[in-house]
Amino acid sequence: MDITKGSVVIAKAGRDKGKAFAVTQVIDSRTVLIADGKRRPLERPKRKNVIHLQVVNASVDCFTTNRQLRNFLKDFALEA
Repeated sequence: MDITKGSVVIAKAGRDKGKAFAVTQVIDSRTVLIADGKRRPLERPKRKNVIHLQVVNASVDCFTTNRQLRNFLKDFALEA
């Protein structure tokens, strides 16, 4: 599955392993910026290699605030 802006992903590696994020920007074929609305707000997304991400079959249509993003992603997280 291809990663695009708005894709919901689960981190497979790093300190955020098991947490759900939304892709805010695709930098190149290997790197994306992700945010979860809490630890990584939309104003300060995290740079992540796509090989460390698992794509979920869902996407966020419109995320304008961190609260909306958090509420949408809480159903996808593998761990709290």
